[in-house]
Amino acid sequence: MTNTLEFKSSFINNSEKKTALDTEGRDLLARPRFSLRLHLLLVFILFSFLSMAIIIGSVIAISSIDKKMHFVQTSERYLFEIAQARRWEKNYFLYDTNLEDAVQSAGNAKTFLSQNLKKFITVLSAEETAGMIEHLEKYRSLLQDLQDLTVLKKNGIENTEKKNKIETSLRKHGAEMVKVAAALVYKEQNSMNAMLHLIQRIPIYCFAVVLLLTIFLARFLVKRLIRPLNLLIESTQRIAKGDFSPVPPICKYRGEFTAVEVAINQMCRELKSREVAMVESHKLRAIGTLTAGVAHELNNPLNNIMLTAHAMLEDHNNLSEDGLLEMINDLINEADKSRSIIRNLLDFSRESESVSEPLDLGALVGETIKLTLNQAKVSGVKIETQIQPDLPRIRGDKQQLKQVFLNLILNALDAVEKEGNIKINVKKADSPKFLAVQVEDNGCGIPSHILPNIFDPFFTTKGPGKGTGLGLSVSHGIITMHRGQISIETEEGKYTRFTVTLPFRTVPAVLNKT
Repeated sequence: MTNTLEFKSSFINNSEKKTALDTEGRDLLARPRFSLRLHLLLVFILFSFLSMAIIIGSVIAISSIDKKMHFVQTSERYLFEIAQARRWEKNYFLYDTNLEDAVQSAGNAKTFLSQNLKKFITVLSAEETAGMIEHLEKYRSLLQDLQDLTVLKKNGIENTEKKNKIETSLRKHGAEMVKVAAALVYKEQNSMNAMLHLIQRIPIYCFAVVLLLTIFLARFLVKRLIRPLNLLIESTQRIAKGDFSPVPPICKYRGEFTAVEVAINQMCRELKSREVAMVESHKLRAIGTLTAGVAHELNNPLNNIMLTAHAMLEDHNNLSEDGLLEMINDLINEADKSRSIIRNLLDFSRESESVSEPLDLGALVGETIKLTLNQAKVSGVKIETQIQPDLPRIRGDKQQLKQVFLNLILNALDAVEKEGNIKINVKKADSPKFLAVQVEDNGCGIPSHILPNIFDPFFTTKGPGKGTGLGLSVSHGIITMHRGQISIETEEGKYTRFTVTLPFRTVPAVLNKT
């Protein structure tokens, strides 16, 4: 009935753990999806838009310069016709010639202005355009008045006063026409030069944009690719050291690395499960090894109980009350010894949830040594213990650490011959905030060429059928989970010393929560 209840409890616990792990996987997959491919696509689209904007801007700038060049040519043509009319005008007043040429040039300017009026309107304001037309019309009108005076002069009628007034007005309107046309040409030339300077700077702007995009892409790759890869490398290195805690979310959003995270967490769960199975398997082997010593130790109190019971059965009529009570007390004492022996073995073999708690390392090692004393007696091996007083407490799992020390002591018992010696020392380690447990035997030692493989799973120096090769591997994993270290010093034919260092005042990783 008890075994059935334990099986049900174990099944329920495993179901709860599996549900928790499934929830953890769903949490990873439930994050908003924003994949690396989508990131790269958005960056490519951004780069394409910027490239198109630069190209379109360049085309618009070149087209604008082309239009301005044509407009400057148009303005210069208009300015040329006006200037030509002014030159003929001056010849007329100086030499009384070229009046017809001035009228023709003014007419050409009027025709040219009418044909390109829309172009002028796009540059000049409505008032400036109207003023330019007004001055040109007035100028042509005054030239026609001069033609009329010239005809009258040929007929003998000369009006000098009117001619002087016309001359003054011509100079005024002619100067205004030239001023407006020259200002127009100057304005467009400056605008065109500004556009040319802008086009000259476009390559610099393009280089700056490409540089910024390169920096952005570099940071993006570091954040979205290199950094997650480094975190995955750190996680795999941590797993290789025996820490099977789940990999935390690497990225804020769900992407290509999410599948890797889920796979690694699944791998951690499987490794954790197999490690627990290895620990339990090695514990069963250790229990089998201890059974011989326990049987030998139980034999003495059981013999005493049998002898006392037979004596009471045969002589109970002749025994005094005091003698009977003494024999009953002997039975109770021997039964207590037997119960204590069995309790120690059961405490070690009991399967329980891993619990991290404050532990007295010296007392823990002492309890472990008690489990092996009978085996040592059978083998004729002497165990010397030295525990430094007032050691600080560590935090860890009592059963797992006891299994580590038991494995080291049993290995030492296997290594030494009859009348051998094992020294166990518990003290402060050379490293600060660490305690050390040393298990040293004067056995055969370990060959140097196999030392690198000593903690590998299924590697053993014992003969066929005498070892599984899991003891040191399991011990190494347990100590690593407790943020400690296990090391070995040996000299073939002389001694082997295992040193376990464990931290105090620090909280270890969560143990065996699979």
